[in-house]
Amino acid sequence: MRQHALHLLQNEWRLRPHQRPRLDFSIDLTSLEKSGKFADLDDWMHTFNSVHGVHLVVLYLCCGQLRLPWAVQVWRGKGTPSPAQLALKLLRTIPPTLLLGRRRARLHADGGFESIEFIQGVLAHGLDIVVGVRCTRKLEDGRQVRDLMVRGDLVKPCGLDQVMCISWVSSPVENWVSLDLGESCPR
Repeated sequence: MRQHALHLLQNEWRLRPHQRPRLDFSIDLTSLEKSGKFADLDDWMHTFNSVHGVHLVVLYLCCGQLRLPWAVQVWRGKGTPSPAQLALKLLRTIPPTLLLGRRRARLHADGGFESIEFIQGVLAHGLDIVVGVRCTRKLEDGRQVRDLMVRGDLVKPCGLDQVMCISWVSSPVENWVSLDLGESCPR
């Protein structure tokens, strides 16, 4: 699967030798709902966010119009590594050659991956990150993210050493905000 993904990526880059699209990665927790009894899946079946089934942490390679699954881990429920810990494990499967471009690769993750450990782990891998966070997230200056009024403000979330750039994303479920730490964010 990975060899096929690398082949498709190289073809995408060959089509645009002078203007290569940015290489992005996406982390997603995907739930496969199951009903009934599955004896062989007992260790994998759990309820998460009101969904009973198998929950997969998937790392996608994204470039231009391509969105290819790169690696998968099964989240086995409470008492096992968290989805964020599994996602960091998946990042170790990315070949270093994919991270050598002029533009740093970027990882996109939703609010389920907003922990400080996850953000710092992604940055340690040499990736920029765009991650969703709750509007109630506290900032070092005592405010909450919901108190910010200007898109593009530089903020420092509690527990992070990096300044991040703020942006708003509408969500039907809850108010979420996107934090960006990357080349496009003025420091």
